[in-house]
Amino acid sequence: MGLFDKLVLPLPGRAKPTLKPVPTPEDPQAVLAPVTGRLVALDEVADPAFAQGMLGRGVGIRAEGDVAYAPVSGVVAADVKTKHALLFRADNGAEVLLHVGLDSVALHGAGFRTFVRKGERVSAGAPVMSFDRALMAERGLDDTVMLTVTNADDFSAVESVRAEGEVDAGSVVMRCAR
Repeated sequence: MGLFDKLVLPLPGRAKPTLKPVPTPEDPQAVLAPVTGRLVALDEVADPAFAQGMLGRGVGIRAEGDVAYAPVSGVVAADVKTKHALLFRADNGAEVLLHVGLDSVALHGAGFRTFVRKGERVSAGAPVMSFDRALMAERGLDDTVMLTVTNADDFSAVESVRAEGEVDAGSVVMRCAR
């Protein structure tokens, strides 16, 4: 049982964004950067649950923008009331958690807007949420975006493509191999 099976909070519908999807490669094993920014090793993220791998294997990204895009093609498996996180069940079976900010749950949804909901099919690179980085900074919150594969043990390998550097939204940051 992965995190997907534990996070099941349906929310009312949301308006679709007018944003365009970002270009993505055709790679069924790929997990894509949901934002443009600077890669951070997950063990360097200032949250023990993420840094110790309790929420899966993955990467952190210090975002430059305020829109997050689907990291995989699949179904939105869970959304949360506070709108700061989404869980996707990828077509390849990976459960991919997109979590914006550290302690961002304290905002109670302020500054977040989701464009998808539980059960909805998404294509990799489609806009799925926006977030207010200025509000997070004003409240003293770290706006690092975490991206993890919560059921990594179901794969023979879940590996980061690279550990540091700049990354564009829609580019490959991890691969999941069976």
